[in-house]
Amino acid sequence: MPAAVRAKLHWLVPLVAAWLWFCSVANRSAEQVLGLDNVENYGLAVFCQLFWGWAELGEWMQTIHFGYVDSWMWSGHRVGWLPFVGWLYGLNPDPVWLTRIQVAVVSLGAFPAWGMGRDEIDERHGGYVGLLLYLGFPPLTALALQDYQDLVLCIPFLLGAIWQCRRGSTTGFILFALAACMCREELVPMVALIGLMHPGSWRQRLPWVIRAAVVAGTYAALIAWIGRDFSGYDNPMLSHSGDMVVQWPPVWTRSMDDVHNFYLAFLKPVHFLAFLSPLTALPGLGALFFHLTAPAHGGVDTTWTGHIHHMAPVVGFVTAATIESTGRLVRWSSRLGRARRPVLALGGLSGLAVTLILATPWVNYLGLQFSMTIERPDNIAPEWALVDDLPADASVATDSKMSLMIANRRHAYTYDESLPDKRPGEGLSALDFILVRKLDRSWVGLIQEDGGKPIGETERYELYDLR
Repeated sequence: MPAAVRAKLHWLVPLVAAWLWFCSVANRSAEQVLGLDNVENYGLAVFCQLFWGWAELGEWMQTIHFGYVDSWMWSGHRVGWLPFVGWLYGLNPDPVWLTRIQVAVVSLGAFPAWGMGRDEIDERHGGYVGLLLYLGFPPLTALALQDYQDLVLCIPFLLGAIWQCRRGSTTGFILFALAACMCREELVPMVALIGLMHPGSWRQRLPWVIRAAVVAGTYAALIAWIGRDFSGYDNPMLSHSGDMVVQWPPVWTRSMDDVHNFYLAFLKPVHFLAFLSPLTALPGLGALFFHLTAPAHGGVDTTWTGHIHHMAPVVGFVTAATIESTGRLVRWSSRLGRARRPVLALGGLSGLAVTLILATPWVNYLGLQFSMTIERPDNIAPEWALVDDLPADASVATDSKMSLMIANRRHAYTYDESLPDKRPGEGLSALDFILVRKLDRSWVGLIQEDGGKPIGETERYELYDLR
């Protein structure tokens, strides 16, 4: 075997680790989707319909949610990855496939974690530490299970950009930094700060500060120019920043319970070491500041079953800072002389033990099971079978909980949310079929008065033909 090939064989380790983590998490995400136990069913349904419309019709449109506009900036966000994920979704238009795309992207962060661990800690053993600090970080798994949220995709790209910046690879840094910016507009100011993380004196860092600013600034200018005529939905980051201009100092919207039950988890099992690398952790503190001052219960949550995807950048920077800090500790240990080897061995074993001990409750809480293969879950909501045979061009409505089932079509509505907004004044006449919750007595009564014919039912829902 050529020496050049042997030198690259070590990359099989993160490949295997990424695959095992991907299978275990992807199987759980499939259980959530098919069991309709997502963070937000209709939020995932909106993404599915957007991507389906782009892949099938070449247009951005959605009828699931009240208020969102028909544009690639549908909710005010600027996401460069949107069309690419849309094309991927078109290969297999299925919400399970969409969540697997997200889990797969996050799992690929094993590669920069491995590379950065080898560069920062130790060429022989550091990669394993990097993998443990990345794949063994419970908040990472919790974020990967956030249905689909483009912001979550930034985690491996941020880690890769920091790794490439610290190792001095201009091309690698630009590619990773651009990929991170494309995950959402709020990443732009964070990416601009990554140049500060280049090792050495401030004079050595200055070219990297300029590179980071140029990449972030160029991308910001591009999306601003493309979206120059956009109107209809405010950009959340700019709105929140504007609120702080009006009222300063800002209102802290979180409690000490949130600190104990949510925020402190981002410093465990050993990720409190991130504070030893303050420049690398710095951009994450910016994201944390916005999270601490965001309106409570406005889609920026501090409960693990809620919308926590806004903490994704924090995971990227904290993980990178922890790997860097571990390397610092290893270098500092050279002062210990003969005691160095046993101290490092004890430290490594202690870190592994703490990670396993603290990760075990998370495995149970998140419902994870170790797997080496992709599997189809047994717990599938029976309502999926009701809508399987409906005509692809039919106009269908259901409630927000079941909206995921009808998302892959042009005319899909939620009768409890979007129908009056997207088809004002039409009511049932806008529909061919409706899947209604039996306890929604008023809707059931209207459907029956309108002559709807029941054609299928489950314990909680009934499907009516309105044609």
